[in-house]
Order: sequence, then structure tokens, then C-alpha cells
Amino acid sequence: MTHPATFGELLEQHEREIFAYALRLVGDRDDADDVYQDTFLAAFRAWPPPRRGHERAWLYKIATNKAIDRGRRAKRFVRLGDLPLAAPERDGVSLADLATAVKALPTGQRAAFVLRKVQGLSYAEVSVALECSEDAARSRVAEAMKKVKEAMR
Repeated sequence: MTHPATFGELLEQHEREIFAYALRLVGDRDDADDVYQDTFLAAFRAWPPPRRGHERAWLYKIATNKAIDRGRRAKRFVRLGDLPLAAPERDGVSLADLATAVKALPTGQRAAFVLRKVQGLSYAEVSVALECSEDAARSRVAEAMKKVKEAMR
């Protein structure tokens, strides 16, 4: 993927995945649309990104922060009823059980889990998005996986 030279190119390259990420974080289309719009408005205001070549992670970082801010205001963070992490009823685990397990994770672990396991970001991108070291990102995802597996037993 080429690095965007303009904000319009950035928007074209990442708008769908950022909306999908926002939807997975907040669980409601209207709220996700607000997070998506807030994300790109903040990105536009801060253009150009601080580190060339990390535009995608930069957008995820902004989107994560916007979703967290929105959640704080609403006193809720995530409704993950349609989280596409496993086939429903596969191995005796329902999608609702999985969504409940993910929803119970602490905010930092949940964000790391969704970025890595659902959105498919690398650990380096997760670390940029969550403003932590790559080791911390790995640790958050590993701990989240451990807790989700434990909850699925």
C-alpha cells in the first residue's frame, strides 16, 4: 500500500476499515458513525501524521481514543453482539458467549484484542495505536486471549 500524500487519499484508503473497527468497539451503527466522523475530523485537524508510513496505526489510535472518550461519556464501552471471531456454535461455544467474554475484558486488553485478533493489525501497529511498547501490546493480547479462553470453558 502506498503512503497517502493527501488527506483525501488517507480517507479513501482507510475509511471502511476504520468504520468497521469503530462498529466493533461501540457495537451500534449510529455511535460507530460518530466515532468514525470524529476520527477523521481529528485526523484532518492534525494532518500530516506525526510519523510517515504509520498512517493506519495513527488512525486506529485516534479511533480508539474517540471510542474510549465516547464510552466514558456514556458510561459504557462496548456492545459486541456481532463480533466475528468464531463460527457460531463451533465447538459448543456460541458467538454470544464469545462476545460476552470479550466484553468483560478490561478496556486496554479489549482494545488490543480487537485490534490484533479482529482487525488484523501487527503488534507494532497495535503498540502505536495504544501508545504502548510492542511488548506491552503482546502482553495485553496474550492476557486477553487467556481470559477469553478461560471464560469459554
